[in-house]
Amino acid sequence: MSGDLPDGWHEVRLGQIAREVSVRNRDAAEIPVLSVTKHNGFVRSSEYFSRAVHSQDTSNYKIVRKGQFAYATIHLEEGSIALLSDFDQGLISPMYTVFETASKQVCSEYLFSALKRFALSGRFEPYSNGGVNRRKSISFTDLKAFRFALPTLAEQQAISDVTNALGDPIAKTSALIEALAEAKYSTMRELLTRGLRRGEAPMKPIPERWVLGRITEDVTHIPSNWNLVRLNTVAKLESGHTPSRDKPEYWGGTIPWLSLGDTDALDSLEIEETAESVTPKGIANSSARILPVDTVVFSRTATVGKASRMKTPMATSQDFANWICGPTLLPAYLVQVFRHMGREWKRLQEGSTHQTIYMPVFKKLQILQPPLSEQQRIAEIGEAFDYRIEQERKSLAVLIENRAALAHELLSGRLRLPESLIARHRDTTGEAA
Repeated sequence: MSGDLPDGWHEVRLGQIAREVSVRNRDAAEIPVLSVTKHNGFVRSSEYFSRAVHSQDTSNYKIVRKGQFAYATIHLEEGSIALLSDFDQGLISPMYTVFETASKQVCSEYLFSALKRFALSGRFEPYSNGGVNRRKSISFTDLKAFRFALPTLAEQQAISDVTNALGDPIAKTSALIEALAEAKYSTMRELLTRGLRRGEAPMKPIPERWVLGRITEDVTHIPSNWNLVRLNTVAKLESGHTPSRDKPEYWGGTIPWLSLGDTDALDSLEIEETAESVTPKGIANSSARILPVDTVVFSRTATVGKASRMKTPMATSQDFANWICGPTLLPAYLVQVFRHMGREWKRLQEGSTHQTIYMPVFKKLQILQPPLSEQQRIAEIGEAFDYRIEQERKSLAVLIENRAALAHELLSGRLRLPESLIARHRDTTGEAA
């Protein structure tokens, strides 16, 4: 590696510039309990899990302070490493390893960017030591042997400035997506229970007990021209099936076949392409059916709750519940209803290993059914939010990809920053040009 290094860079082992720390909360101080996440770094455990998941006794928890790093030994290869910057200190589970820089010639933010990049690219694989449950563990003793190239402190700080500057639009776009999602939820909760006229609509008591499919808990009255109906009375429920994998002639045909590998595509309002396709022979020799355009697809296992509409005829695996809407129910409206029912889907999930919603549940679902014209308008409003959120997510993906590509080039030394940017930091570090 040394012969390929840019001028002013040198090769180091992590153990030369960092040290492990392990300070326990023996005094039972009131310090926030944190978790390490792959994409958001340190977060409060209670907010991340929506409830307290840590032990009541935190005396054995480790204290991590601002500027220190933490990672879980079995998750490092997945990129789950964090640098504490938003809290002065926090408590983390004993399963985490905590370490800090041990040299004044190392910028913590630069080191974090380098380690994150190497984790996500699988560079820590040779330093793992086996582990349990087929997951490879990387202790700090192992990690100390990790070698990488380090520029001068001034260049480290300049690189960190550039990569951090790209983090601002990423954070703003992420915040916008979250705000749009919250605005949609509040708006749709009103529209899906009180209709377009909201407070001005004549209301009537719900005619029967609403058991399965509730939009929210506190609905006792609905618009007088709405109905509470069993979903299977206004739409036909279809399950999917997987043709035999042992029959090559069943696969690679012209009929799109939706599977769990396509669930990300259900974030869009319509789904057209699938990762796999089947042949007419595969359909004929299985319980799968070719479903028509506008069939509403609902993911009932793994990523429970995702819903979209078919833009082209296709078949699905058994991981989906599919609805062919009748003349009194608009598919676009049903998609919006399904997308709003996150809490209800969580309530209805079962299974000790993989959470799922079983088919008999869908046969009992009840939904609120406005007149067709009102369904259309409600769906249009919901879709307007979804289109905007989808576009912002695409923009966010591009920003993240561009930042990662630039960081990769800067951290490898293949791309060098202008001397004028580096010189600003030499004034503070005292380094010579």
